[in-house]
Amino acid sequence: MKKIFIDGGARIGETIDMLLNKREDLKGCDAYLFECNPNHKSTLEEIAKSNKDYNFFVRDEAVWVENGEMNLFISKDIWGDLGCTLDPSKKEKLDLQNPILVKTINFSEFLLSFDKNDYIIVKLDIEGAEYEVVESILNSNAINMINELYIEWHDHFFVNKNSNMLKSRLAQYNIKIDNNWV
Repeated sequence: MKKIFIDGGARIGETIDMLLNKREDLKGCDAYLFECNPNHKSTLEEIAKSNKDYNFFVRDEAVWVENGEMNLFISKDIWGDLGCTLDPSKKEKLDLQNPILVKTINFSEFLLSFDKNDYIIVKLDIEGAEYEVVESILNSNAINMINELYIEWHDHFFVNKNSNMLKSRLAQYNIKIDNNWV
C-alpha cells in the first residue's frame, strides 16, 4: 500500500505546513500539488525541491471534470491572486478582462489511475470548482479511491451553488471527511 496526498488548489503550499507536517504517517508519501495559477508554480517547485520528506509532483493543471483548457480568472481583492477561479460568477472582484488560459485535468480519471490498495488523501480548495468535481467523482465511483477528503466549500461566493446535497451524498461513504481543511 502506497500513501498518496493530492492537493487540489495548492496555491503557495499552505497545506504542506498545515497538514503534511502534522502527519508523521505521511512521511515519504507521493504528494501531487495541483495549482493552475502560473504565478505560484515556482514557489511550489521550490517547496518540492527543498523538502525531501515527500515525493512531490507539481502539476500546473486545474482540477476539473475533463481534460482540456479553461479560462482562469484572477482575484483583485484582499487575497490578491490566491483567490483565482474557473467560475466567473464568483462574488468577488475578479479581473474578467484578462483571463489566463490554463490546462484542466479530469480529476476522476486521475484518481482512478491509482491502485485500489493505495491510501489516498485529497484536499480540495478549488474556489467553486469543487461542486462539479465532487459530483464527477461521485458519479464515476472515483470516490471509492479516497480514504480522507478535506474540502473547503465556497457556498458564500456563489449564488447558484450549494454544497448540502453533495455533503449528504458524501456522508454515505466510509471515508473521513472534513468540510474545512484549514
